[in-house]
Amino acid sequence: MSSSENEAGAPVSVAVIGVENLDASRKFYAGTVGLEVAETRTWSGPDFERYWQLPAGAEARCAFLGHGADPVGRIQLMEFDAPDRKLVRSPEVRRATGLFNLNLYSSDIARDYEQLKSQGFHFWSEPARNNFGPVVGETLEVAFDAPDGVVINMIQLLTEDPKTIIGHIVQFINEYGRTPTGFTSVVTTAHSVLDMEKALAFYYGPLHMSLFIESILEGAETNRALCLSADARTRSVIVQGDHEYGKIALATPLNYEVPNLVPDAVPPNIGYLAQSFEVNDIDETAGACADLGAETFTAPTEIDLPGRGRCLSMIVRNPGSGALQELFEVV
Repeated sequence: MSSSENEAGAPVSVAVIGVENLDASRKFYAGTVGLEVAETRTWSGPDFERYWQLPAGAEARCAFLGHGADPVGRIQLMEFDAPDRKLVRSPEVRRATGLFNLNLYSSDIARDYEQLKSQGFHFWSEPARNNFGPVVGETLEVAFDAPDGVVINMIQLLTEDPKTIIGHIVQFINEYGRTPTGFTSVVTTAHSVLDMEKALAFYYGPLHMSLFIESILEGAETNRALCLSADARTRSVIVQGDHEYGKIALATPLNYEVPNLVPDAVPPNIGYLAQSFEVNDIDETAGACADLGAETFTAPTEIDLPGRGRCLSMIVRNPGSGALQELFEVV
């Protein structure tokens, strides 16, 4: 397929998470969040080792979860059987360069907040209202530390007017449906970058994503919710593919510094390791990545991916941050 500005953008198809204990993490994402387990397996062998740059004999117990008919916003859990695993993000880190959080829509935050607190999950605050103005609408949000150092931001959409952005999304969810426990699959995921223009060139170029909304986050109230100093300024750019789910919330600090998770966000470590995107033509995508100077982590190879079957797949580092980006074509 030839490249075209009109080509559909690729949303985040899968968030790849290294887990400390597969059974515990699967209980959270399947039992609490209500995602459906599509496949479980032990992944091993030379192809697996080369793909994730692991030593001989390494393996991983995997679970692949999702919701809905579309291949978007799914989660791949991987418990690596390898020495020297470390936690990518420690609980005290509230902002950092790299892949950072998962956003899920909740049908009732008050209920879910109390339930998760009773299960021992640590919340950053109480649920707070956010009014984004008459064009966008209003939400109720709260963040907490999920298993494996992953941050989850729960969002309840409050505005129902379909003329607003949030009301439009509410209408979509009413038609698309929720999990049995009232959640959705991954609607947005955060990626903090060092160079916004290079990151956007990757998402707009090889992946054909488009701008959803851009703003400067600042002010005492906003920064309090972001766990930042009162004078902090953050450039925020949300990009989207051809789906309501699988958006990416990009952020870069304008007048402050944050720690960098990227060096540790590799297998066999525990945490948010990679974003994965389905593309139409892996050769074309590989060429576009090379043109941008995106560093290759794994060259294009034919491999059996969890939940997706036989694929042509590669892994590159996002030129704006170094975070791992998996690109696959189902064959």
